Amino acid sequence: MMITTVSMNPCIDLTLFIDRLNQGASHRAKHYRQDISGKAVNVAYALQNLDVPCRVLGFDFIENGQLLKDSLLQAGVSYGYVSVPGAIRTNTKIFEEEQQIMTEINQEGSMVSKDALESLLAKIDVDTGEVLVLSGSLPQGVSPGVYAEIIRHSKAKGKIVILDAYGEALRLGLEEGPNYIKPNRQELEQTFNVSFNSHEELIDFCLKLLQDKYGKQGLQGICLSLGSEGAVMISHDEIYFAPALDIPVRGVQGAGDSMVAGLAIGLTKNETPKEMLRSAVALAAASLVREGSLMGTAEGFREMYDRVEIRQ
Repeated sequence: MMITTVSMNPCIDLTLFIDRLNQGASHRAKHYRQDISGKAVNVAYALQNLDVPCRVLGFDFIENGQLLKDSLLQAGVSYGYVSVPGAIRTNTKIFEEEQQIMTEINQEGSMVSKDALESLLAKIDVDTGEVLVLSGSLPQGVSPGVYAEIIRHSKAKGKIVILDAYGEALRLGLEEGPNYIKPNRQELEQTFNVSFNSHEELIDFCLKLLQDKYGKQGLQGICLSLGSEGAVMISHDEIYFAPALDIPVRGVQGAGDSMVAGLAIGLTKNETPKEMLRSAVALAAASLVREGSLMGTAEGFREMYDRVEIRQ
């Protein structure tokens, strides 16, 4: 099965590595790396590393878009882009090695016209991928309801949809019933204007999303990222927990995208929610041990897969 990812707001990730961040002080980076990135692009990289057929559809910004195309070509990922004026945004990541904490400063992204958006939607509409991944932020000029529109048309064609978004894009997208979503605690709190005091409250909230109208719309499961504490897969019938692996963390920004890639792989193999969680956590761990926005390798995935513990 072919997996298609939609990348509307790609970026260049500039990751600076320091010992500790002190507010208002001057710092010297120990070293740095620069990666062509963006959530949906990262998902495609992770899939390609595991030799899973995939492609990326999205916007290519004229001023420096060739960097994106060259990176995808080098990785062996096929793509279909709509070229628009402007430049790919740069996101600055500051990784504190002592505490393994990431601070992010993300640019908004260039303006996209209505005509360019219509051209991209037309590409997505005729795409033949059976699994569709909608992931990441939206550039200026694109309404937060665009994911909902894509989900509606894609589900009508029988496609399986994974949505990884937050805020209005997630809330409106849920109205159209994506098959799976992958939020974290902060994203759910921001999207629904709620506050959770425990993991139990967080999981209960996810169960209500599944049991209320979103489940009736087609939502089958929620892969809930708990960061350094692991992840939870919540379906209509079962809940599974996978504690985080004890591994050296060298880069955190690609972990969530790797989880999405793991979910997509599980869907192509008709895995159970339990098996999908194992694949998602294993690929996330394989990415965590690599610097910057580098995604996990096939060898790393196999090694982590055997180490993942699943509890009901």
